[in-house]
Amino acid sequence: MRRFLLLVLLALIPTFAVAKELRFPKVGKHGFALDLPKGWHTRTDEKSGMLLIPPAPTQHAMVYIGLIVDDALRGKPPDTVADKAGAQAGVKTFDKQEEARVTDAKGGALHRGTAFYGDIAEKRSLTRRAKIVIIPLAPNTWAQVWTVTQPGMNAVEYKALNHVLESLTLE
Repeated sequence: MRRFLLLVLLALIPTFAVAKELRFPKVGKHGFALDLPKGWHTRTDEKSGMLLIPPAPTQHAMVYIGLIVDDALRGKPPDTVADKAGAQAGVKTFDKQEEARVTDAKGGALHRGTAFYGDIAEKRSLTRRAKIVIIPLAPNTWAQVWTVTQPGMNAVEYKALNHVLESLTLE
């Protein structure tokens, strides 16, 4: 019985107990800094973005961070940028938007932007909910932070996801 209780207690310890600090991209004027929980891994893509993936048994959510640099969008409002990014990810329309912000690495300045919410087309009979935060950085540059969730998340998954999002800063 003691052994069983010990295993249960170990399973309840948050996965972010041992996190590693991460900056993406590693160099450049703008970048993200965050604490990546133990067990999470990353995958970069050709679009200057990085996918933050939880451990295999708990993959009901993910975070995607990246920079959008596009002269064709120079001076455009955040909803135009979100529409283009959303279309590439399979979001047909955004049904809600609100103000959003990300702090800088020193915790002082705020980078203000807009959060857009929509659904990503079904995959394996599951509709995924997407939230994309667009933060303008320069006339042709925006930071994007995606949070994608699907049904089945438990309290531990929400806690780990919130830890990642709360640790996220923008330089």
